[in-house]
Amino acid sequence: MSKTFTKTKSFLSTLSICIFLSVFLTTEIRAEEKKEEPKFKLEFHGFVNYEMSYDTRQVVAGREGNIMLFPAQEILDDDGNDINDNPSLTYYALTSRLWTSIHGPDILGAKSYAHVEGDFMGTAPDKYNHIRLRHAFIRLDWEKAQIIAGQYWHPMFVTSCFPGVITFGASVPYHVLSRAPQLRFTYTHDNISLSGTMMTHSDFPTTGPNGPGSEYLRNSNIPEVFFQTIYTGEVLTTGASIGYMLLQPRLETTPYTTNDTLTFRTNETMGSLMGNLFFKLDFPTISIKAQGIYGENMRHLVMLGGYGETDFIDDNRQIRGYTGIHTMSLWTDIETKGEKLRFGLFGGYSENLGSEKEITGEHWGRGTNIAHIYRVAPRVRLIYDNLSFNFEIIYDVAAYGTPDADFSFDQTNEVSNIRTMVSMKYDF
Repeated sequence: MSKTFTKTKSFLSTLSICIFLSVFLTTEIRAEEKKEEPKFKLEFHGFVNYEMSYDTRQVVAGREGNIMLFPAQEILDDDGNDINDNPSLTYYALTSRLWTSIHGPDILGAKSYAHVEGDFMGTAPDKYNHIRLRHAFIRLDWEKAQIIAGQYWHPMFVTSCFPGVITFGASVPYHVLSRAPQLRFTYTHDNISLSGTMMTHSDFPTTGPNGPGSEYLRNSNIPEVFFQTIYTGEVLTTGASIGYMLLQPRLETTPYTTNDTLTFRTNETMGSLMGNLFFKLDFPTISIKAQGIYGENMRHLVMLGGYGETDFIDDNRQIRGYTGIHTMSLWTDIETKGEKLRFGLFGGYSENLGSEKEITGEHWGRGTNIAHIYRVAPRVRLIYDNLSFNFEIIYDVAAYGTPDADFSFDQTNEVSNIRTMVSMKYDF
């Protein structure tokens, strides 16, 4: 009996050890499985970009000359010399960029994703080298549908078809450069996507009586609205966008004269349409992109154009109407696809097409004294893994003049600038 008891005790002890080891190993395996499948995956990326630029004359530009728009107009001194005929040299690193991508768990049957991105361009001319929010959005991806909520590219900036130039700004003012707080819904079926976007303005605002600001769109109580369709094939990508923006420039009228103190409430608005057509041909050794843009009051897209006041609607209360300044832009961009060496060429043209009604009061916009501009910019890239050396020459011409009441130009004077741009960029 003693031997039987001893054997039973030994068996129970062995069984207990086996059960303990089984539970322990199962717990460890489950813990390992949890470690292998985290709820969130974070990725950090960015680049450091050192740039050098030399202009043959003064230019209209932003952020210490980095965001170049067009050559500055002639200003003659008393001897007839052009004050702006003076070269300029600049070094900068403020386009360097950091971003994080967050891949999260499935939510409502959709893959969840978030993105936060910043650079050091600042949000105003006196705030360069300050940290600036570029993108901050949430994205939910279903099989055929997508929602983006947050600050992201304006729909007119098509991420699959924009100039691959070296200088910052994607060749503004020939191409759109704008980001905006928005809510965007996209539906995709086979190769075709349809999207609708509602936006307000932040650091890419319109302008008006009180200077640049988001108040003019806010006061209209209607967001900027855009619709877009894109076809994406193996070689061809093409699409179109159309949108509408409504502003309320003033809440009260301005007096006739400085001695007149009467003011009245006004709710007159300025509505504008804008849109684009674009395509990209993507071959094994070269890509070809092109886009046409047309609209009125596209100042918030960093393009030519604006709007102004028409005659009085109510003489007694000094209430005026508004009309937009129409502009168009055409550009094309070609780039080779070498692994170590790439060549590219950009060409763009933009023109002021005038206003439908005469502008008899104040007007606001960008380049409203320019009839047309054009640009030719060849470039070359030398790539060593994460490091690239980039060289670009930008030839710009702007035709300045004095517009009449409907913003047409009879006589213009062309001025030109050549910018030489060199950069060293390290991606990570």
